[in-house]
Amino acid sequence: MKFLYFILILAFSNELLASCPKNPAEWCLNIEQAKSCNTVKQCWDNVWSVKNNDQIDLGSLVNFTLYYETLCPDCKNFMSSQILEAFLTVKDIMNLTLVPYGNAKATWRNETKLWQFECQHGSDECWGNLLHTCVIYNKPKTEDHLPFILCMEGNNVDDIQTSAKKCGLKYNVSIDEMEKCMFSRLGNGLQHEMAVDTDNLNPPHKYVPWITLNGEHTEDIQNQAENDLVALICKTYQGPKKPEACNKIQRRCLKF
Repeated sequence: MKFLYFILILAFSNELLASCPKNPAEWCLNIEQAKSCNTVKQCWDNVWSVKNNDQIDLGSLVNFTLYYETLCPDCKNFMSSQILEAFLTVKDIMNLTLVPYGNAKATWRNETKLWQFECQHGSDECWGNLLHTCVIYNKPKTEDHLPFILCMEGNNVDDIQTSAKKCGLKYNVSIDEMEKCMFSRLGNGLQHEMAVDTDNLNPPHKYVPWITLNGEHTEDIQNQAENDLVALICKTYQGPKKPEACNKIQRRCLKF
């Protein structure tokens, strides 16, 4: 019912672009279609973030964790391609966890009783890591924090603070409210938890993006995730019913 109401509202929108399909059922088929119809936010809220757990074995969900840093080009690319596509198509069979810290270093400052962080891509990246940490803390459901984070990671034009403000307006994240977390002892402690999670990886991470699949990291898993994350999640999930996207994966070159 909610989806039908969403379609009726969009049907009368005068903001749709010329390349947008006339059939509203096609507006949320993929991210490119949604962009052409100017419906990305509506698709996130009403279609892509809605999980269908019917006949899904919750105990068989694939645990996928991404360790990243906000200004790493390879992280931004992986999130804008593989993470986005996986969440849009196979979110029902995976638990996605984001750990924004990456190759940063933490030093305890006894004079302030706070952790001081040094980031690979400078202070802007430390600001971005801390922002993402606080957003994840304040919006713990993946479907609530992921659209904002993907929006930021997909912006390769603006500086990180401008990107955050734009994406905040789009996905209802108040940067002013997040900064109350960021510049507090709570935020400092939360970021240190991300540091501990990253530094306790076994084997230790050598680069980012770094992924674990059900708690395991190998170079083969990493390569599969970077090549086709949807296929990796589908192959790993052993539950009774797989999403439709899993049935569309072609693993052989057919004879012509």
